[in-house]
Amino acid sequence: MNNFNKYLDEHYLRLLYNNYEDYYLKSIDEENFDKVYNILVNNKFTFINDIIIYYLEAFELDSKYIEQSLKDMPNVLGDNYQEKISNNLKLFDEVIKKSN
Repeated sequence: MNNFNKYLDEHYLRLLYNNYEDYYLKSIDEENFDKVYNILVNNKFTFINDIIIYYLEAFELDSKYIEQSLKDMPNVLGDNYQEKISNNLKLFDEVIKKSN
């Protein structure tokens, strides 16, 4: 089972458990989750809690594809892609699309 309380405060944990079924949350590979989380941190994402809540499926994707997708984001969304995504989280779909 994933240790989400390592990443999320009480408010976000409540949102997570309200939005997703327990069986799904238990199925997420913790090692890959850690890798994707750290990739987002290293790419200066400051709204990772929101990404976890709304795009949890991104943490199931192979971390190397997420990393490659983020390297391509300046070409897709511009050099300030983190800011653009933070202002419109729906743009995170571009990261997922390029990761599949």
